[in-house]
Amino acid sequence: MKIGFIGAGHVAQVLSELFIKVGHSVVLTNRHGLTRLRPIVEKLGPHAMAGNLEQAAQQELVILALPFKAIFDLDPQPFADSAIIDATNYFPHRDGELSAVQTHQTASTELVAQHFPGARVVKAFNTLPVANLANLAQQSRSAAAAKKIALPLAGDAGVKLQAADLMQALGFLPYDVGSLADSQKFQADTNLFLFAGNHAELAQKLT
Repeated sequence: MKIGFIGAGHVAQVLSELFIKVGHSVVLTNRHGLTRLRPIVEKLGPHAMAGNLEQAAQQELVILALPFKAIFDLDPQPFADSAIIDATNYFPHRDGELSAVQTHQTASTELVAQHFPGARVVKAFNTLPVANLANLAQQSRSAAAAKKIALPLAGDAGVKLQAADLMQALGFLPYDVGSLADSQKFQADTNLFLFAGNHAELAQKLT
């Protein structure tokens, strides 16, 4: 699969490296320009390239890996028919006060979907600590099925299948939480944030 990353920070780099290892290719873009991306893609190897926003948006799957508030500075037009994974987290101290999100009237990813009309959006890859993601993937990959680390995802049915395939390729077990509205159950202000547990443990956290 060809995956476009909007953002090229720590989250994008860690996920890119993991996806490349299981056979995918990535296009990274950021607001600082291609020159700043050169050392990153060189480190990732021949299955990574730097591109502009339009090139990243044209990939089979697009992953948002930038500060939540920066999403709303993006031109939505290139994403009109994109399959998008929102891997961001909303933090009020950084992203500003959004009372509807803070009171769980609206999921943060519902606001993302509103910003990209026509796109198909899923919330995923936002809960595990990025600094330990590679180790957790290795641990989960070698575990018995009942012990594999389960990752929540929610949103568009078709994109959930793509996200689930990526999770399984890395060694994780996908856990379908439901619609985009349900994604508020695993935002950064819930007890699933930074939680790494198996299917049964995740289900218990959700109840």
